[in-house]
Amino acid sequence: MSSNPPTTELPTEAHTTTKPPIQPLPDSKTVHQKPKYLYFAYGSNLSPTQMKSRCRVDPESSSKPLAIATLPHWRWLICEAGYANVLPPPRVGLRVPSQDSDIAHQVPVSGTEGLVYGVLYEMDLGDEAILDTYEGVDIDAGKSTGEWVGVDVRPREQGDGSYNKWYVEAGVAKWLDGDGDGDGRGYEHGGNVPVLVYVDEKCVRLAGPKFEYIARMNRAIRESVELGVPQRWVDEVMRKFIPGDSGLD
Repeated sequence: MSSNPPTTELPTEAHTTTKPPIQPLPDSKTVHQKPKYLYFAYGSNLSPTQMKSRCRVDPESSSKPLAIATLPHWRWLICEAGYANVLPPPRVGLRVPSQDSDIAHQVPVSGTEGLVYGVLYEMDLGDEAILDTYEGVDIDAGKSTGEWVGVDVRPREQGDGSYNKWYVEAGVAKWLDGDGDGDGRGYEHGGNVPVLVYVDEKCVRLAGPKFEYIARMNRAIRESVELGVPQRWVDEVMRKFIPGDSGLD
């Protein structure tokens, strides 16, 4: 196994000019270990196809969609970096410069339901480390002070990273395995589960998508709708930013 993840894929969501330290692939001690949190995908990783190409430690398991879930009161957008981002509700809101204090309020409510839909994956810890690199997480950033968001939600600063790791609760709309009433992990249909979500705390202005991102997002939209993400929500929220395609990537 190589010491770094493959770089042949299209450009990723990482978009800072100062790149954070590269997260090395895990050694055998961390292989095939499951994390405490399920991963909530809301951008191009809504596509299990893309997830399978990224997750190299346990691709069959890590790229298997487990559920359709929601982040109530969060907002979905394409930010000025050209990639998908989500804004948390005001009670755990992002801290923005005082001269731009109204920025977050310019992001429209995400559809008539006022929430963000996503796909949940239970990634191997090794694959989570790989995904940290794809998302440009600064693994050397200092610990959070907890002054504006609790350290249980935001353990570290974003630092020089493109995204930061947040840990919150998501509501399960639909389990994709079993009988639909639960997942075998003690969670019931309609209940809340702890999730990892990548948040860009620095890029919160509305913008258009990067050209290469459009095809990946259209694939993600098609695959996630097939899994159960409501088409109406996609039309109300994502299609404000992502133009449709002819069905080809």
